[in-house]
Amino acid sequence: MKFSDLSKEQWAELQPYLDTAILPLTGLTGSEMPHEATEALEKLRDVLDLIEGPFKGRVVIYPSCHFDQGPGGNLAEELCRNLRKVGFRYIIAAAAYPLDGADTLSCADLVIAVEADGSLPSKDSVSEAVRILWLGR
Repeated sequence: MKFSDLSKEQWAELQPYLDTAILPLTGLTGSEMPHEATEALEKLRDVLDLIEGPFKGRVVIYPSCHFDQGPGGNLAEELCRNLRKVGFRYIIAAAAYPLDGADTLSCADLVIAVEADGSLPSKDSVSEAVRILWLGR
């Protein structure tokens, strides 16, 4: 479910069931040519499709964070912390670029990202990772 699909009243009613926030990350720096920015958005869409469809009804997809703050700042970390403060139990980062969650995004419970070779993770591996997260293993 996208954040914009929820009214204030719906959120109050559905919040106990919508315990997982998806934070989409494009990873743009501003130095991309227009076609490169388009490619990044298309990759992000493909990564989100791996999560949104199978887990609709339990996840809320937030607006994309397109630009990286670069050295010295990490906007994605701050956004993850803030999403947890508003009540999400789980935070999943969905990245259109290779990202090592253990080193780069410690605030997220799970990182689903494009592989180093540009390929997408398998649908089965994403489903398994999300289920393991929710089961607490």
